[in-house]
Amino acid sequence: MRLGREGQLALLPKWVSEKLDVHLWETNRLLAQAQRELPPGARLLDAGSGEGQYRHTFEHTRYTGVDLAVGDRTWDYSGLDTQADLSRLPFADDSFDAAVCFQVLEHVNEPAQVIAEIGRTLRPGGRFYLSAPMAWHQHQKPHDFFRYTSYGFTHLIEKAGMRVVEMRPWGGYFWFLSFNFQMMHDRLFPRGDDDLAYLLKLPLILPVYLVFFLLLPLLLFYLDRLDRVKDHTLGWACIAEKLSPDEHHPTPA
Repeated sequence: MRLGREGQLALLPKWVSEKLDVHLWETNRLLAQAQRELPPGARLLDAGSGEGQYRHTFEHTRYTGVDLAVGDRTWDYSGLDTQADLSRLPFADDSFDAAVCFQVLEHVNEPAQVIAEIGRTLRPGGRFYLSAPMAWHQHQKPHDFFRYTSYGFTHLIEKAGMRVVEMRPWGGYFWFLSFNFQMMHDRLFPRGDDDLAYLLKLPLILPVYLVFFLLLPLLLFYLDRLDRVKDHTLGWACIAEKLSPDEHHPTPA
């Protein structure tokens, strides 16, 4: 049986795996915050919902999952509420009380239009919870287009008539190192079709795995608090809020 990174993490105790899965740490915090802040019955848009992995998190809301269903051929998109292009959402203005969009914006070729569309469908004062990578490998190819700095995020959000309430980095330099070190054994010893040859290399692979997938990343998780700047981050988690018409177009004094 061949295990990818997620399968390898699943074999570890949760207190270990959550410290290795650093790219999801802030997104999971953002997800929990959105769950707490949304009241029962709130109208929620999950923009780029994929297989609907967050649906159960928002069971207390009127959840609508939307995706174009082209990102990953192995995914099951049958549970979508609406299949649509995020840059042309089939919803009226002010349809939703809040929106979430996690690790989606790197996969859209017109991010400004997508954020503007999500903003259009939010009511004034509605919150937008989003996250996307800044330093990341290519994935879901060829549907992979952009990476984002905090300033790029802020520009797109403000251009769409929203304001940034909070911007959090996905860790700093040490979490960046942690995530990339975890790929060391795969890069040094890529798995081919010959299972026997791979098994013969295990005496070399296992020490590399132990050091770079487990021990160093655990140390780096705690060392990250030493990085006060956090410009060298894996990505950003953001909360934005739609402005009212008066705020967006203030009346001249």
